[in-house]
Amino acid sequence: MADMSGQDPSEIIMATVDEERKGTSFSGTVILGIDPDGGVVVFFRDFLIEDYKGELTANLATDGDITKSIDLGEIDHKSPSFGLPIPLGTDTSLYNTVVLSDKKSKKKILTINL
Repeated sequence: MADMSGQDPSEIIMATVDEERKGTSFSGTVILGIDPDGGVVVFFRDFLIEDYKGELTANLATDGDITKSIDLGEIDHKSPSFGLPIPLGTDTSLYNTVVLSDKKSKKKILTINL
């Protein structure tokens, strides 16, 4: 797990998730921060998804709008703590939500406000 120490707290944006949607429970912490190895990353810490059968993808979005988003890739169901890198050079100040959507149907499952 990435060490966030030594970062300017203003560079770390964090959201705590504890929601249930359509019988699926989501809980944990989502952090937008600097990876010590370089670059900006969306970290999922102690992130648990219960009772969801499909594959989820994560997008860094503006106001939950998936058409104004960056695809961060697939969520790792097996690991509760993982990071998804944001492409180098991305101005993250434009984005204020992480949207989890179903990989097949592209339907929004959960919007997390950062």
